[in-house]
Amino acid sequence: MTPTRLKPLSALVLALLAGAPLAIAAESDPAGSSAADAGGIRELLRGISGMQRLPVSGVQMVEAGERVLFLSANGRYVFTGPAWDLWHGAKLQSLDEAARLAERIDLKRLGLDPAALGALDLGTGERDVVAFVDPRCPHCRRLMDQLPTLAERYRFRLVPLPVLGPESETAVVRLACLAEQDPSAARDALLAGTVEGLPAPTGTCGQAPVQRALVTAQLLGLAGVPYLIAPDGRLEQGVPEDLESWLEGKE
Repeated sequence: MTPTRLKPLSALVLALLAGAPLAIAAESDPAGSSAADAGGIRELLRGISGMQRLPVSGVQMVEAGERVLFLSANGRYVFTGPAWDLWHGAKLQSLDEAARLAERIDLKRLGLDPAALGALDLGTGERDVVAFVDPRCPHCRRLMDQLPTLAERYRFRLVPLPVLGPESETAVVRLACLAEQDPSAARDALLAGTVEGLPAPTGTCGQAPVQRALVTAQLLGLAGVPYLIAPDGRLEQGVPEDLESWLEGKE
């Protein structure tokens, strides 16, 4: 299912991202000086056996023989030093490992608490599932309709995220404001699709968690909703064809 796309964030939100951690940090390669000229670079890129686009703008990981390289999207720059996925604390040494890590997020390692993002919880299960949703998104509605039957096995942490323009922004802030006083009522309004009927917030009520959710969405590279994070960190943008199987890692 195609997810609802996330619209560009405001300049203020993007400015807040200036201190976001980088997903990859490269060290200098003592042996790299021998490949500094154009001929050396061409030699490094000969015999490429595979490529993996990384979840960071403009960089691909390349296997060329026994070498692992990092190539800019336009083919102009190549980086030959070791690289690390700081979100997982892992050195990137193979395409398979890079692909596996790129498809997962470790929220605990990142120190991201869904509650700080305005998450509305549904369920009593021991395993957490984080879902970014827009109250006005029809695909999100189809997802949320499936959750009550799984609520005894999982705790769904629903993070309202405004992606459909000003009306969504108003709806999400209303939810967040109500949640400050009555989280259960806010959750029920989200699930029932009655957010538009909630009272308008006053002052800055509800704004802080919405701002944190927007910044987090940009940091995670979220491009649309619904956006799911499984208990084991697997990611899904859109509604899985079989939600239960996907949650269990069988899809």
